[in-house]
Amino acid sequence: MLTIGTKFLVVSQVFTAVTLYQVINMYLNWKDTSSWQAAFRGLVVFFTGAGGLVTYDIYRKRPAKSHTWRTVLLQYTLTQIFRIIVYFSLRNFETASKNISKMQEDALMFYIRTLENTEFGKKHNYSQMRTREDFLKLHPVLSYTDLKPYIDKTIAGKKNQITPFDPFYIAFTSGTTGKNKAFVYAKEMFAKPSKMLKALLFRTLRFKRAGLWDDLKRYHEVRIGVKTNITDSGIRTGPIAGMYTFFPSYLVSPRVVYDVTTENEAHYLHALFALKDPGIGTFNFSFPSVATRFCQTLEHQWPQLCDDIEHGALNTDLDIPEDIRERLQTDMRADPQRAAEVRRIIRQGFDGIVRRLWPECNAALMLSSGSLLPEAEGLKQHYLKDVPFCNPVHAATEGVFGFCDPDDNSQTRFIMTTSLNHFDFIPLEETDKPSPRVVPIEEVQIGQCYELVITTAVAVRYRQGDVVKIVDFYNQVPVYEFQYRLGQMLNLFWEKMTEGAFVHALRGAAKRNDVDVVEYTATENVNFEAIAEPLQNGRHYVLFMELSENSDKEQRRLTSQQKQMFEDVLYEEHEVYKMLRDNGSILPMKVIQVKTGAFNALKNAVVENGPCGHLVLCWRMEDKAEHAFTAPSTKVSSSRFVQQQHHYHLHQRQQFRY
Repeated sequence: MLTIGTKFLVVSQVFTAVTLYQVINMYLNWKDTSSWQAAFRGLVVFFTGAGGLVTYDIYRKRPAKSHTWRTVLLQYTLTQIFRIIVYFSLRNFETASKNISKMQEDALMFYIRTLENTEFGKKHNYSQMRTREDFLKLHPVLSYTDLKPYIDKTIAGKKNQITPFDPFYIAFTSGTTGKNKAFVYAKEMFAKPSKMLKALLFRTLRFKRAGLWDDLKRYHEVRIGVKTNITDSGIRTGPIAGMYTFFPSYLVSPRVVYDVTTENEAHYLHALFALKDPGIGTFNFSFPSVATRFCQTLEHQWPQLCDDIEHGALNTDLDIPEDIRERLQTDMRADPQRAAEVRRIIRQGFDGIVRRLWPECNAALMLSSGSLLPEAEGLKQHYLKDVPFCNPVHAATEGVFGFCDPDDNSQTRFIMTTSLNHFDFIPLEETDKPSPRVVPIEEVQIGQCYELVITTAVAVRYRQGDVVKIVDFYNQVPVYEFQYRLGQMLNLFWEKMTEGAFVHALRGAAKRNDVDVVEYTATENVNFEAIAEPLQNGRHYVLFMELSENSDKEQRRLTSQQKQMFEDVLYEEHEVYKMLRDNGSILPMKVIQVKTGAFNALKNAVVENGPCGHLVLCWRMEDKAEHAFTAPSTKVSSSRFVQQQHHYHLHQRQQFRY
């Protein structure tokens, strides 16, 4: 049977033959051809010639064998459109970036003029702000507390509060820096063509980095379905991911998989359809934690996955709605040959498993800078060995702040989206002050760290909380590296234990103990008002961790001495923490090892319950090490968690392999 690429080659040859026939026929019968016949034949030559070029270009890009006519044409068309958008947008960005003040003025005044007649705009006298200088002089730096009353009224159904338009979505943050925040999205804020094109530019550059313009391999979007709700006023609400519902047919997983909202089942299905297709060229994981979970699903459930592929039937134990199961079953075909191939590859081990299962994979898309770097490095050393990483954008619920320089091989530097948003900066040493000094974009300096103050489609002069380090300039546009979130910090007194410092100590202790930390979360004990057992008197950190399983699928039990190692390394590496420990201000950190699967249960509970504040897993623990493994059940309900709100804390999942 001909492959899809060969079929396009045949079509290209047919188009070419028709074109040549028409050209020769026109030449031989030119004198007997009327003007309208010549025009018609000219159109035929044009379209058949263009068809021949397009179909040959598709053949040249080596489309995956699993493509259909429809999916390959859709992927080819979209990538060519994106290519044109990026070409012209980057050229315009190149020109505009040579005058950063003008660029920022244009971005800012679009939002100010749009919002000036809203209640929020009237409160801040937007009608008096005619220039960027007026804005910098008159507009205060805001926190979420300043935005919340207007957002709450909008959610309740009141009009013209923080947007003059009817909102179509209320996006909730993950609660990284405390309680969840909500932001109002209106379609009209993106209706201006230049805004839409600029937004597309920053999001589609990932296709260039991933090499999707150079071939037509399959694209696998590994994503968990999200639950959205409807407010009493009829507005759809949920995480920012719930706002994007475009799932083109050329994706590896069927559309219905993205409606599965439980993590175990979603990852199983994504792994199943990925294993069925050896022609995947790009994985979009978004975050290292998603990549880790996907690969762990392969490692732990590959026998059942291979059975499903061999027999063309879904695992009957998979807990998914019956209507979804029926729709997925229509996409299943028995493939004993692929099942045997997968078994053979997996039995050779899991080092570099992604490249070995999918030899043509040329990119893994995920954020891999700042605090996410350690887990990304672990993936590079194990599951994703030899797979290039692409770090496409720096974004949050509030907007897209930076796009990765297409020419930066380090994949840690971002160019600010200054044509889309307005930026101010608070020097790091000023972030704790009640009235911090604000630095305009023209005055930022290389080597300095700043907190971002953003003006986007959903927030104006808002302290976003991300700390960035300026490392270069693209013409006049700052180039930066993401450092950490201000809220991702442990701070019992004034030690300000940053996420980066804590992660470094955690990695060092794990290496000394020769263990793999699969998941962890840490906080201050003052947040445990409802903890299951009394903690020590006094202030200290609490570290919850889950270790990887051994070959017998059992988690290694840490001794009290090994747990103490995590405290010792932190004590050695952090001078201020050491001083506060020595003078008795801070007590030793308590390390609690949880059962295998506890963090997955936590994540599932968060998904099931919808947007909420960050949760910290709280198992009942005894002083004896063996009691850490004697809880009556590994099933965790949301009542086992303690909700944290309005405090600095560190919450991040990492995997380390040495």
